Amino acid sequence: AHRLTESRARWTVPLTEVLVKATSDGVALHVVLVGRESELPAQDGVPEHHLRVGPLPLRVAAPLLPGNRPHHVVRAYGVFGGLPRVLHQLDTSVTVGTNVRRLVLDLDGSLADAPQSWLEREVQKPSRYMAIMRTLAFGEADWGTIHDGVPDLTRSGQVAPYLKRLEQLGMIEVRTALDAKPGSRASRYQLSDPFLAFWFRFALPWRLTPQPHAPEPPLREHYADHIRPGIVSHMERMMPTLARRHMERESLETVGASVRECGSLWGPEHDIPVAGVLSNGAVFYGRSAWDAPPRDDSPLDRLDVDVRQTRYGFGRERRLRVVFSGRPAPTWLRREAARRPDAQLVEASELLGE
Repeated sequence: AHRLTESRARWTVPLTEVLVKATSDGVALHVVLVGRESELPAQDGVPEHHLRVGPLPLRVAAPLLPGNRPHHVVRAYGVFGGLPRVLHQLDTSVTVGTNVRRLVLDLDGSLADAPQSWLEREVQKPSRYMAIMRTLAFGEADWGTIHDGVPDLTRSGQVAPYLKRLEQLGMIEVRTALDAKPGSRASRYQLSDPFLAFWFRFALPWRLTPQPHAPEPPLREHYADHIRPGIVSHMERMMPTLARRHMERESLETVGASVRECGSLWGPEHDIPVAGVLSNGAVFYGRSAWDAPPRDDSPLDRLDVDVRQTRYGFGRERRLRVVFSGRPAPTWLRREAARRPDAQLVEASELLGE
């Protein structure tokens, strides 16, 4: 629909007239407009419903992702995300690395400059927008951190219109802590899809070097030396979002109740990436990790410390601890979770519903 508006097609007036007539005649006529945003003017008597459809969730995207083991599929989602225009180009018969080399690192690849070209179609000068997204590629950040990532901005308020526009385009999301005081403006921003984070973190720096333009660019060597080792830390930053979205959608099978609210908790003395309230009134607190944590740094022990620093959920009869593990969890962590009636371990197979 937004393309029709941009081309100045005169379609809104007759469409509105048809809808008004259908409503007055009692005809159940429904028109679905698919696009970035609807420019249809509001009319009395014509009910409107707006639905923002974001990237596909992990379970829906899984059949389109490469990988023959659960944690391989989760890793593929952490690289290629859930955007249909990215997923339909993947070859599920080869590895994540091969897909990255063919589609992203090769200058002739269909995803080589995808996020940049998406921005260039929407904004006239994408450099500041790209600087913001480059900052967020390393994880969610607050206002000050984002401002510092755009060197030619002199005042912090100058970053506001860029963040607003990126949010309108569906490229970033803004979150407020569940335990924030009323009226608090302390927010965190994050990229809306893992592929955006992957491209701005790994592909953009590669494109700015002479190597991609060589007669025989070292695609395999660059992936092995610079990208594959960094995917571990990249997945660590993607896991909290995957965990929150799992609780929002599949908490019923994980903890036996649907979610009433879900988000994060943070403050001067605590930072809990996954938290919320279930429909049965219980509160849950969660931590996530891609690689197995060391035995002397138990995520359940860390949760216990953080929970004592927040009043969110204080006084509730049931307070659950949920640990999300991308790669197979070590035996000691499985045993620790099994010993505690208030603890639940969620691994890649559970994230995928297997």
